Amino acid sequence: MIELIGIIACLIVCIVTPIQTARIRSGQVPAKFKGTAAEYRAAYLKQLNLLTWVGLGFGCLMLVLAVIPNDTPYEWVVKLISAGLWFALAGICFFSKRSLATAAPVPTAP
Repeated sequence: MIELIGIIACLIVCIVTPIQTARIRSGQVPAKFKGTAAEYRAAYLKQLNLLTWVGLGFGCLMLVLAVIPNDTPYEWVVKLISAGLWFALAGICFFSKRSLATAAPVPTAP
């Protein structure tokens, strides 16, 4: 059950991250954020960096757990799928960081 929660959470983040990255590249800032667009971009880059390392960490952890034998048959398949999704999240966050770093500077409000 815990793998299912992790898989669903990872899928949601894999879908939302490119959408949010595109919004930030265009200069949008959420209304609740108290700061400039450049500050929001910097905060989001930190979040992407954290998610990259979390994805790599959980991906490696799931690979290790997949090779440990247990009583449930074919549980290793679910763990391998989960590891692949976590590695995909790390890749998506890595490329999102690169696209934000090469994006045009955020326009400042007059």
